Amino acid sequence: MNKASVRSRLSDLASAELDGARAAYAEHLQASKPLEDEATDADDQAQAWTQAELAEDLEKMVRTAEAKVAALNTLDFGPKEVVEPGAIVTVDGRHFVIGITMDHFTCDGVELTGLSPRAPFYLAIDGLEKSDTAEFGGRTVRVDDIL
Repeated sequence: MNKASVRSRLSDLASAELDGARAAYAEHLQASKPLEDEATDADDQAQAWTQAELAEDLEKMVRTAEAKVAALNTLDFGPKEVVEPGAIVTVDGRHFVIGITMDHFTCDGVELTGLSPRAPFYLAIDGLEKSDTAEFGGRTVRVDDIL
């Protein structure tokens, strides 16, 4: 597995997520603008509050996506000997990119998952070396490989 390809794929996915969040936010703001000649009544005010709450949620999505892109840009993808951010780790046959949260994605025909350093599973395997084991969720997991 090529770490440069994985990093590139993650970058593409994170950028697409950010672009989508920004577009949804902008679209919402544009669509929720009241027309100048519209009268305002209690229902309109209630709707405005609902729209404001949705805008806040969309803005959070934008900030989360921006943070993901920033984290990815600072992540050291150099060779690793232990489970740490920037490592690609195989545990019980499943592949994880440590350091950034990302749903399942495929790169070079391999399915991977981005794993945050705050995730409980990461905390269980943090610092382990190849062939080490840890307890997680009531079972023993084994680190098969670290790149």
